[in-house]
Amino acid sequence: MCGRSGDSASATVARVRPIALAALALVLVGCGSKPKPTLAGCLDDHGFLVSGTIGGARGTSPGGVAFSLTLHADRAAARRALARLPRATAALAGLAVVDWHGNPSPRARLTAAELATIRSCTTLAAPAAR
Repeated sequence: MCGRSGDSASATVARVRPIALAALALVLVGCGSKPKPTLAGCLDDHGFLVSGTIGGARGTSPGGVAFSLTLHADRAAARRALARLPRATAALAGLAVVDWHGNPSPRARLTAAELATIRSCTTLAAPAAR
């Protein structure tokens, strides 16, 4: 009888071991693989309401100002793109050009804090956004 009990326990361990090892492998694969935040996700987390576009985002700021944002490969390209837009309704935010022309109110503009948040999000998510 003692032999049968040991055989039964060995068989149970043999059946459970691969399942436990597979579960451990899944846990280890998931560790440290935090997904890179998206530009739109970062802005949404800061109170903006945006959707991602190819190479940027489009939406509204927490203050209700509609804008579009275009990411550029380098600062020189971003400056060239900014030069083609009216300075009153566009700004440079890192490698992104933010354009808020076309708002119903001519006084609508993004605040310095909103532009700083956009700059921070483009820096954080730029590689994932391109």
